[in-house]
Amino acid sequence: MSQSTSHKFYLVEETEYGVTPASAQFIEVPITGTTLGLTKNTSQSNTIRSDRQISDFRDGTQQVGGDIKAELQWQAIDMLLAASVCGQWEADTLKSGTKRRSFSILRHFTTLSAADKPYQLYRGIELNNINIQLGTEGVTTATFSAVGKSVEALSELPAGATLQATAAIPAVDTFNGQVTEGGENLAIATELGFTLENGIEPRFVIGSSETIRPSIGLSNLTGTLGVYFENHALLEKFFNGEQSNISFSMTDPQGNQYLVKVPNLKYTGGQPDVEGTGAIIVSLPFQGLLSQTDGTNLIIERKAVA
Repeated sequence: MSQSTSHKFYLVEETEYGVTPASAQFIEVPITGTTLGLTKNTSQSNTIRSDRQISDFRDGTQQVGGDIKAELQWQAIDMLLAASVCGQWEADTLKSGTKRRSFSILRHFTTLSAADKPYQLYRGIELNNINIQLGTEGVTTATFSAVGKSVEALSELPAGATLQATAAIPAVDTFNGQVTEGGENLAIATELGFTLENGIEPRFVIGSSETIRPSIGLSNLTGTLGVYFENHALLEKFFNGEQSNISFSMTDPQGNQYLVKVPNLKYTGGQPDVEGTGAIIVSLPFQGLLSQTDGTNLIIERKAVA
């Protein structure tokens, strides 16, 4: 019997879409869960028969998809962050851009024997969405939604492949963090989350059940800011259609820090709903926009402890 605690998750960047590199050096990624798997379209015969039976059923196009969930640990998922925003780390700064990456992902179920095929190898994996959530309790979490080409079960590692373990690193949290809105400290924030969608969609062709390199759409950044209702300053930005910006910092127990900036946004909603006897919280959904100054809609900076 295989258990979650015996599951390991590795990846390597592909140089050619859907092809695992020769002598691949797979890097372990610490995750909290995954739903990565294969789905298929199917078709069946509609021939009318006197016995009322379905006489033919066939597999059709197929694709890999699912979520990869992780805690935001210092540099442990930086490769995923870059891929999910189509960016490149430069001098510890990452911006949403146009650079596409695909990965081969290896899942190892360590309690299975070679005869039971303990490995699953996924190819052509691209990250379509990233969602990051911050709250007043717990560590910061990230969810990556993947789109891929194929998967197969293996009894052993791909030829020449090696596995590189990742050291245990504490995740960042918001207890020592800060949220700024419009350039000013926002000390009444209760939650903050955002999703960046890349619009990646499979492309199927005659003669193959697998996708060729998928298409990609616009970089669409949306999110929600929750605050205690103490004045109309933020609501009036929504009422008046004003542009603003948000940034938030997250620090791990060792002092390493990530700073995430949404340099240009517009609020798309907001109202002080009342229910029960507790504090009133205003939920403000927003749409991220291109910052002409920064040339992007999202910036992530990392700063190691001195």
